[in-house]
Amino acid sequence: MADEDDPSNLFSVPDLWRPSTWLDDALAKTASIDNIDKHNTLFTLNVLKEAFPRSSPSLTETGEVHVLHGNQDDDDVFFKLPSLLKELADEEPKSQTKPNQFSVGHPEFEPEPPTASSDDEDFWLSHDIDPAKPSLFRTWESFDDLEQEQGLPLFISEAGPAAFDALLASNEEAGDIPDVLDAAVYCACLLNLALGRSSVLFSWESERNSFIKTSPRLTISGLSLDTVKDVDKLCIECGNSARHLQAFAEGAYFAASTPTRVALAGVADRLVTAVRSELKNNSHGVRSILQLQSVVQPARSILVYFKGLVRKLAQQTSDEGMLSCLFQEAQASEYRDSLVEDATREVLRVLSKPWIEFVEQWVGLKAEEGIAMAKTGADKGFVKVADKMWIDDQGFELEEADYFLDEDRVPTFVPADMAQSIFETGRNLRFLRDHHPEHPLSRPDVVSRAMPPKLKWEFNWDAVSKLEERVNEYRNAVARAIKGTPSRAPQITSSGVKKRKYDVAELEYFGKDEVQVRENILASIRQLDQSLGNPEPQDELTRLIRDRLYRTPETSLNHSSLSPHWTLVPLLSFGPIIEAQSVLINQECMKFLFSAHHLRVHIDLLKQYFLLGNGLLVSRLTHALFDPDLSTAERRTGVALGSSSTMGLRLGSRQTWPPASSELRLALMGVLSDCYQSPTSSPGADTNTNNPSATLPGDLSFSVRDLSPQEIDRCMDPHGLEALDFLRLSYKPPTALRPVISPAILLKYDRIFKLLLRVLRMLYVANQLSCRRYRKSNNGNRAIPGEEENQQAEESNASRRFRIEATRFVHHIAAYFFDVGILEPWARFEAWLDVVQAETEAEAESCSPSSYTSTKLAPNEGGNSGDNANKANKNDKKKKATPGGGGGGGGTAAGPDVLRARQERVLDEMMGVLFLRKRQAPVMGLLEETFGVVLRFARLSAAGGGGEGGEGAEGAETARELYRLFRKKVEVFVTVCRGLGLWECLIYYPLEASQQLNDHANGTLT
Repeated sequence: MADEDDPSNLFSVPDLWRPSTWLDDALAKTASIDNIDKHNTLFTLNVLKEAFPRSSPSLTETGEVHVLHGNQDDDDVFFKLPSLLKELADEEPKSQTKPNQFSVGHPEFEPEPPTASSDDEDFWLSHDIDPAKPSLFRTWESFDDLEQEQGLPLFISEAGPAAFDALLASNEEAGDIPDVLDAAVYCACLLNLALGRSSVLFSWESERNSFIKTSPRLTISGLSLDTVKDVDKLCIECGNSARHLQAFAEGAYFAASTPTRVALAGVADRLVTAVRSELKNNSHGVRSILQLQSVVQPARSILVYFKGLVRKLAQQTSDEGMLSCLFQEAQASEYRDSLVEDATREVLRVLSKPWIEFVEQWVGLKAEEGIAMAKTGADKGFVKVADKMWIDDQGFELEEADYFLDEDRVPTFVPADMAQSIFETGRNLRFLRDHHPEHPLSRPDVVSRAMPPKLKWEFNWDAVSKLEERVNEYRNAVARAIKGTPSRAPQITSSGVKKRKYDVAELEYFGKDEVQVRENILASIRQLDQSLGNPEPQDELTRLIRDRLYRTPETSLNHSSLSPHWTLVPLLSFGPIIEAQSVLINQECMKFLFSAHHLRVHIDLLKQYFLLGNGLLVSRLTHALFDPDLSTAERRTGVALGSSSTMGLRLGSRQTWPPASSELRLALMGVLSDCYQSPTSSPGADTNTNNPSATLPGDLSFSVRDLSPQEIDRCMDPHGLEALDFLRLSYKPPTALRPVISPAILLKYDRIFKLLLRVLRMLYVANQLSCRRYRKSNNGNRAIPGEEENQQAEESNASRRFRIEATRFVHHIAAYFFDVGILEPWARFEAWLDVVQAETEAEAESCSPSSYTSTKLAPNEGGNSGDNANKANKNDKKKKATPGGGGGGGGTAAGPDVLRARQERVLDEMMGVLFLRKRQAPVMGLLEETFGVVLRFARLSAAGGGGEGGEGAEGAETARELYRLFRKKVEVFVTVCRGLGLWECLIYYPLEASQQLNDHANGTLT
């Protein structure tokens, strides 16, 4: 107490333990219950002990609180107890004195709690939100006997998680006992792990590229450590797969990626997003590890499968390799779960879209986006733009940009004939766009109005049938557009019209009054006030994951429908559309080639001049080149040119060779133009081509071939077989005909013309040997005809036999070359052209799509008649019957590519008969040596080696040597031809060998 009285103690509290004066006053005033209404009730401290038995002893003896008396007026009280607490206060002593005997095992005998009926009941004290009472263990024994005591559990599973944990801990050493964590916390961490997210217990390790557990010795009550590890492994696989797929999707956009790889990244991103969403939505009710395992297992299966699929596809170096690999995986997924199968098919659809869109743009089913592909541009897809190089007859290297099919850029599931048909269809479409831009097929807007079917994968027969119906409708619409008949616009229902973004509420102010603007704003407000619905997934893959990842057995789909085999799926999906477009474009190209570009005129020109099919040309050319009676065109010093109007080169009767260019022009002037015969049956033929001043088709003219030094040396000899090798025909096809008459074809024509020119010279020499005899004259060496009796008397035996055998040999070789090697193949080619032209003209008149396909248009591979042609027709019919049409095999209309290929085969057949193939070079060399011996004998005869007046010993010996050499060469040639099976045809051809030679045309000679 001394410290309290010390004034220096600032922290002393005087009268610290003294009761409050307010308490004394309150006790005094409330000594009697009658004075209760006379004191201040706002801060009363009178509390009844019966109301709160657990209250502080210092307050319970102060008196009664009048607010607990139900018969008191409570309106003047500020702090008062709710009615529910008052009832609880009244019931608590009773519950302590009278316990319920039936509370264990039989809760139905428990009394109902009192209900508060007062108007001032507090909402937060309502019975509806009272915590649930703990559940009681009920048994049949306690129902029969209320005093039955509960026995101890017999199994460890009945004892609860604590007993199981104790059992596991008893088998572990002191340091190996795992830590036990709350199940709710651990499930939350596992769920984040399955979603691919880090948590307190699991973190992402960049070096390992995987999730790791921060505390390996961590478990849950009631589960063993091995069980927890298995669940951890399941969630780690799910989380790792989600992380890897997401990383691939993010990294694909940084590097220079191809369209298919970008599409694969988009698929991976949508897949992870959809699986995470479904996994999170189905994990709200998870309360145990087993529930979490059942939820994570479907997500883990789909993510792990697509993780492996993406890894395989990412290893491919090209888009085509990715599509080929994905097609194989989709085929293998047929034996997996139905969701995996459908999801893989959908991924195949998505990843094929870039390639399919390029095919649609290439064949004209869709307008080209961006810069249109041209020969001056870059490569795109399977179409390669490169310079086509070849060496012409003059030895110059020529280059021309053209489209080429890059077979390495075509997926393996596309058949070779379909790929070729796609490529040729696109190239023919470029022909129409370049030369006929006003044609309906050249205009993307007209094609789009015809509503062409989209190229997409079809995996069931019903879809294939519907596709064929749409193809027929598109074909009929294009046929009407070509014919000029206006087609009916397709009726589109209101449900099928895609609304614009602001069709419901148009926020437009210009040109509208105040009322309309106010209505638009109110409509926009109403639209924004609407609740956000659950948007439907925009892509099919997300819809599949949402509807079928956690589907119940009642909602399982029926997969018992029959689907086509995977080898037929590309044909059935793409074949009908490609075939229809190819037929339409090829038909129009052939129509323009025959009508507008006069294809038959140029084909007939090549036959008349390059193949010497014009008799007048052969006669004029023979005289201009070989006739010694014509005036010479050679310029000589001091000598005027011949006064005759007809001049020639006089090969064989002159010593200077080769002739000058001016001499060639004078000798060959008018030979080509005077001999041209226009095909009157061809439409659009020029009737004025017989005019000498008219220009021949293709600017046909004579020119000089560029030769190598060795070939030039051989041309310098006027008595050699190669003396006329420098002479060639120059022909330039029109631009529109270059796809049909290619430089390679012209090179083959030139090689044939070069050989036939040699044969023409040999025929002239052979005719001269058989019709003339030469004799010496005192005035010169010119041969003059004599009487037949004197010739036989004066000629030597060797010379006579040489003339007879050489003449026969040359005539048979020439007949074989012209009749078998030229006329027969060309006759078949013209017959085929007649059929094609007739079909084209008939189609142009009728415009009936049903007549586009004709087996007559399919060219025979061997070009033979008879059984071979019948077999070819049968093969064509078999190809036509292939499901899906095949897109490019038999049964499609002939196009420029088919015409070019058929013409090349005809020329190859001719070259085989004429011994112009590379492997037939030894046979041709032997024949040239034999012709050379005949020319040497003709030169000897012209020099007087077998003339009249008696031949000297030297001349007779030379004739006999040439005859022996000739016989030797002929015998070797006969031996070789017999080995080839042709010599009998050469000997007996005029009588019986026509059909036999026809059989050998594409056999032994090729």
